[in-house]
Amino acid sequence: MDDHHQKRCKLANMIKRANIEKILEILAPCGSPEAFYAAVNAGADAVYLGVSEFNARAKCDLITLENVGDLIEYAHLFGVKVYITLNTLVGDDEFDRFLSTFDALYKKNADAFIVQDFGMGSLIKRLYPNAVLHASTQMGIHNKEGALFLQKCGYKRVILSRETKLEDIKDIRQNTDLEIEYFVQGALCVAFSGNCYMSAMKDGNSGNRGKCHQLCRLSYVCGEKRGYLLSPSDLCLYKNLKLLAEAGVDSIKIEGRLKRPSYVATTVKAYKLAISGANEATVKKAFSDVTITFSRGAYNENAYLFDNDDIINPEQNNHEGVFIGTVKAVKPFKNLTEIDVSSIVPIAVNDGLKFVGKQVVSMGVGTVEKAEKSLYRLITAKSGMGVGDKVYKTLDYDFEQKVLPKQRLIGIDANVVTFIGQPLLITLSANGISVTAEGDILEKAKNSSFSLDDVKSGLKFDKLPFTMRKVCLSTDGVFLPRSSFNATRRKAVSLLKEKIIAHSWTNAQIEVTAKERENAVDYFKNLNKNPISEYLIFDDFKTISEKSSEYLVYRPKDYTDEQAVFDNADIIKNCKNLFLFLPIIAAKDDFAVIKRLLFTLDKVSGSTVGVVANNYYGLCFLGKRRTIAGFGLNVYNHVTAGALADSGVFAVTASVERSDMKDLPAHPNKIPLMTLAHCPYKVSAGSTCARCKAQKPLIYKDDRGNAYKITRYKLAHCYFELSFS
Repeated sequence: MDDHHQKRCKLANMIKRANIEKILEILAPCGSPEAFYAAVNAGADAVYLGVSEFNARAKCDLITLENVGDLIEYAHLFGVKVYITLNTLVGDDEFDRFLSTFDALYKKNADAFIVQDFGMGSLIKRLYPNAVLHASTQMGIHNKEGALFLQKCGYKRVILSRETKLEDIKDIRQNTDLEIEYFVQGALCVAFSGNCYMSAMKDGNSGNRGKCHQLCRLSYVCGEKRGYLLSPSDLCLYKNLKLLAEAGVDSIKIEGRLKRPSYVATTVKAYKLAISGANEATVKKAFSDVTITFSRGAYNENAYLFDNDDIINPEQNNHEGVFIGTVKAVKPFKNLTEIDVSSIVPIAVNDGLKFVGKQVVSMGVGTVEKAEKSLYRLITAKSGMGVGDKVYKTLDYDFEQKVLPKQRLIGIDANVVTFIGQPLLITLSANGISVTAEGDILEKAKNSSFSLDDVKSGLKFDKLPFTMRKVCLSTDGVFLPRSSFNATRRKAVSLLKEKIIAHSWTNAQIEVTAKERENAVDYFKNLNKNPISEYLIFDDFKTISEKSSEYLVYRPKDYTDEQAVFDNADIIKNCKNLFLFLPIIAAKDDFAVIKRLLFTLDKVSGSTVGVVANNYYGLCFLGKRRTIAGFGLNVYNHVTAGALADSGVFAVTASVERSDMKDLPAHPNKIPLMTLAHCPYKVSAGSTCARCKAQKPLIYKDDRGNAYKITRYKLAHCYFELSFS
């Protein structure tokens, strides 16, 4: 047994014995300063947030380079880590802005940076070798091979895709030194992380650029089935926390940078209770508070951890709210509408309501009066409500104010020493850290001497989150001007703040010049020497003709069908440049299927077949097989193309979102808009694994007249691709 394996076994045993509260970091989302303070004050161990540019939530623009430094300092006072999202693809004309933004954030002592663009990660590590990088879930890491590649590239943590199975989490933990982060709460994307191009191709609003229009949340029709056929339920994995800790997860992540501060606070509190071992009733009550702030109905409690793909909720695509009653009367009131609602709970100004009947109408409560017991009269400019409509409360203003946590405070002990002929000494201590500030030489008091009451009234903390815990005064009766005491007190408070923050984390400051940035960009751009201009992807060897491309890429519908390879042996032997298209998703047992198929292709062809890698796991073949970086790696700029070439890839395919990169081959087939890990045939066609209906095409149509085709690809598991019909 090697040292690495021994270390992992020891860690696994420690986890099994330990309280998971000591194992799991609670990581909270912050889309605004208000959400940030809610997260920290509620007790989050870490927060993640983006600044105005280069973050995957473009609407979260309230945290800026101007105010983020204060937020980081505040978090570090409590030992809370701050991870900055720079998790979008970056264009060729944006390198300087990206690096300038990174440099400013690095100097503000952010703890780590969440990166999607492989080229930008490579630039950061070249210019700032000590920078801590976390691989965004948009990089799609979901198995050991992908994790190992990024570990070699200098990443410290992988934020696993939501499709990652429990067995693959264990495999990553046992074979890498990476920290593992996993989503446990919040919205679940239906498409595989980082490889959804639907919004980009339809509306020109790229999810990989932070502008997703969430077309997956629209209503679709498939045959007789109608509903939100691509809209998943939200995650809530608190019942699986022990399993996740034992598997090796370090950080449990809450989704929701577009959510209100109340949601952030209630969710952090709920997960703190869940990992602390609180009784089930207490934990359930905490999560019921979460559903009041936001819920898409019944939660998905297992997601993809096991062989389960029951993730779609065709009935609900947005915040459901809490059912409170029905509409009893609707009548015009001047040029407005008067509505009587029978409600089991009070309705107040600033609440949010949703009416569900022939139409779905949402409104904020501006004017309301209690007409009689349980009957509330509303005046609104909205229309479309009808008698009998169900009414849901989507925002309970009073509740939201109550659940926001009080300001978190740090208890301070103060020891003040005032002796005649000696300097004033103020020692402040907190969390095992002490500082002493020295003031003026003191004289004997002629009248009243400086007292303990003077100390208590004078010890203020300049709006810092400190509170006095214990105060001691040692004195022999001195005169001490208030101004002198205040000056020394300010010095002591400043020293304590700096020492607490420094104890938490301080980056080694690195000065990177504009020329050094330019040189780093040029270094990677100059590495991009693409030997091919195009290749052909096919799924049946019989379709190959003499006019086919020199480079042939085999993408079977069924990767388990090795017999098809033997049946086409004569054709395969004549293919000089044959590659196997690697699926975007490959769990541990899927990867075993891929390796068997490659072995068969090698044997039949008499040579080593290459691969087209559409996920970072495919780069495990570098140095063993010619490897083309496929469309799934999202090569959006020429630095990324060069960085992949530097890693050893044979050729690079341009992102499907960059049709203007003419020097790189483009994906030659119909653009895949989504890769799905659940079975749409079960959702929409009544299919089961025992009676599979995936042989027939499945067509989804939206209300805009768009039609999409779904294709099944079979490995150990089935995966599906949605494309234009």
